[in-house]
Amino acid sequence: MKNIIVFSILAIIIIFSVQQYSFSENTSEEEDRKKEVEEAHKILKREIIVNEEEEKEEIIEEPKIKQIQSKLKKLLPTEKKLEEITYRTIWKYVDKQSTLDEEVGIETMTALLRDITRVYDPIVNKYKVPTIQIEIIKYDDKYELEYYWDETRSSTIEEIFSNAYLVGSPSDNVDCMFNHSKEGAVTLCKTDEYVIQSVIFDKYQEHFSYNKLKVGPQKLVLNQDEMTSRTVEEVLKNITNDENIENENELYKILKSNKEIKENKIKNDERDNREINGKKIKEQEQNKNRLLGIEKDKKYGIQNFSCIKDEFGLITISGQFNNNQIKKDKVILEILFLDYEENIIFKNTANLLDIDEFETKRFLGNAKIDRTFSTCTIKINN
Repeated sequence: MKNIIVFSILAIIIIFSVQQYSFSENTSEEEDRKKEVEEAHKILKREIIVNEEEEKEEIIEEPKIKQIQSKLKKLLPTEKKLEEITYRTIWKYVDKQSTLDEEVGIETMTALLRDITRVYDPIVNKYKVPTIQIEIIKYDDKYELEYYWDETRSSTIEEIFSNAYLVGSPSDNVDCMFNHSKEGAVTLCKTDEYVIQSVIFDKYQEHFSYNKLKVGPQKLVLNQDEMTSRTVEEVLKNITNDENIENENELYKILKSNKEIKENKIKNDERDNREINGKKIKEQEQNKNRLLGIEKDKKYGIQNFSCIKDEFGLITISGQFNNNQIKKDKVILEILFLDYEENIIFKNTANLLDIDEFETKRFLGNAKIDRTFSTCTIKINN
């Protein structure tokens, strides 16, 4: 019994010493982990500060495009003017935004008009409301405009004009175009300083019949009710007041079929080419005939002969001799004056010397006779 008690006491002492060792070991491991966490936190904090500084530097490098209160707003047609066009209140402005890029010298104004007489049904997604977007771009450099346009549009201005249904110029340095689809239309005009574009979305053809053809008797014909051409026309008129741009005509009357213009240009170019080629062929034939000793269009011998008597009885004799392909040392001309009965009343001669091939020599002389003559003739004697 005594041995059992001693053994139990020794076992308790051993267990207590082992637990104490484990506790001290765990305590040192926790301290090491705590130090590692603090070091990792310091490193992460430094990385976050560095990243924030890099982000600040990147933000500073971004270009700034300012949103401003633009003077271009004054060029937009007023709602009162729109009522005059439609004869009642239909279109109201719901948004106007402007931007200015000072580095490239481009200022823009974009306005959105909405048909307030219509209601959109969001439940079944029907009856979409017609809208008109008017955009005015003021630019200083045409190359900057081309770059800006290419960056923000899918087609260049040249491609838009090339594919247009109608084109025309209401005044010098102003070019305009019109195009349409089943859901709307676009009118665009370009001046030396401005690009004006008006786009209408009119899916149900409530404001104009845009779903017509571009060729044939049923093709679309513009009139005063087409809104994109009318709104652009109003902007051009407002520019006229500010920039003295001539624009007195109505735009819808000026725009003509782009296809017909191209076809007429092709026909005119072909006609001009035929005329040019005809002249070239004629010149080539003349040169060829000249080499062969023949000039088809030229009459040889004496031409343009005349004898005129003045009030003092002096007779002026004139004319020209067209030589052929044979050079001549001398040509003797005999001039005869005849009375009313064809009798010779006077005769004179003249000599032309050293006449080259195809040379034309003119002659001029005077004679005086006392008798009255009826006609005079000339002939070559050699």
